[in-house]
Amino acid sequence: MAMSGVAVNDECVTVFEHLKMGRQFLYIIYRVTDDLRTIKVEEIGSHYQTYEDFVQRLKDAESKRQCRYAVFDVKFYQNAMPQQRLAFFLWSPDTATTQQKMLYSSSKMTLLKKLEGIPVVLQCNDEDDLSMCNVLDRCISKYK
Repeated sequence: MAMSGVAVNDECVTVFEHLKMGRQFLYIIYRVTDDLRTIKVEEIGSHYQTYEDFVQRLKDAESKRQCRYAVFDVKFYQNAMPQQRLAFFLWSPDTATTQQKMLYSSSKMTLLKKLEGIPVVLQCNDEDDLSMCNVLDRCISKYK
């Protein structure tokens, strides 16, 4: 359990393992329940969806002044070789409430410890942070 008292629902780890081991999904979006006690899976993105769809789902949370966690399966080329990296996002938009920002920030490590093997961790506060260019820079920098 996090310092914030928020627990991680077992489904969060199960769905993540399906993404990590089988690449069955493109992304997973997590949210803290309304009672502020548990992190749960909010949405699983299929391979028919795009990064733009993923970003839009995060912006939907922003319109409610809320934060989200997410994992995205980033595909790219490095030295002409196809690569894949899982990227963890803490979406904490500037417009989110102070309570949301503090809750998500203080619970982040609890979720990350359960989701083992994520090499790229990003905190995104605005559209520039969410740009694919920024995400790719962070993924590729793991090779340097």
